[in-house]
Amino acid sequence: MILRSIVFNSIFYFTIFFFGILFLPLLVSKKLTSFAVKFWANLIIFSFEKVIGAEVIYENKYIFKNKGYLIAANHQSAFDTIFFLKKFDKAIYVVKKELKFIPIYGWYAMRLGNIFIDRKERIKSIKNLSEKVWYSLNNNYKVIIFPEGTRQTDNKIGNMKPGIYALQRFCKHQVYPVYIGSSLAWPKNSFIKNNRKVKVKILKPIKCDYTKAEFLNKLQNELQNEHQKTYTI
Repeated sequence: MILRSIVFNSIFYFTIFFFGILFLPLLVSKKLTSFAVKFWANLIIFSFEKVIGAEVIYENKYIFKNKGYLIAANHQSAFDTIFFLKKFDKAIYVVKKELKFIPIYGWYAMRLGNIFIDRKERIKSIKNLSEKVWYSLNNNYKVIIFPEGTRQTDNKIGNMKPGIYALQRFCKHQVYPVYIGSSLAWPKNSFIKNNRKVKVKILKPIKCDYTKAEFLNKLQNELQNEHQKTYTI
């Protein structure tokens, strides 16, 4: 897999730079920016499947076009931040504000409408974040948050941070858990990619009638159960 990984990683980094510069004029429009990002995401997922030989299995019975959804996904690799840009009609992420300062990535992330959170100003940031998420949901965006807070390195589901519960309460939107099993095919901080299956499954939404502890436990258990089923096959 070394040669295939070299080819894929070359495509990955070259296209970030090449299309990032080529499509700069499209930043004048959010719609055109979305087109550019979706084009790139399709190219990367296509290359991942064809060059590496990975197989992406997508299961969805709950999320559809032209409607806003609050999505909580586990986070294992860079694949997780690319796939939804390909699959959903209007996808944005809740990410730490430091990412907006990364050249090329930050330019497109800001223009696309990604929501940036300042982890140092928790109370103020959560209120500001909640208002932006509410606005995006009501404009039919799929708002994706990784409630573990970071990518997991040892093939597990991490603990859920309470921010997703605060967002649900403020926005009065049920949360759609999404399980992503990408760590074996696209490991964190690894140059080598593997020709393994990547399962992405939209799980049954969690309603707004739970306490914080109940909600976080349920979200954790739903993702953990799907993880165990996936990695015991």
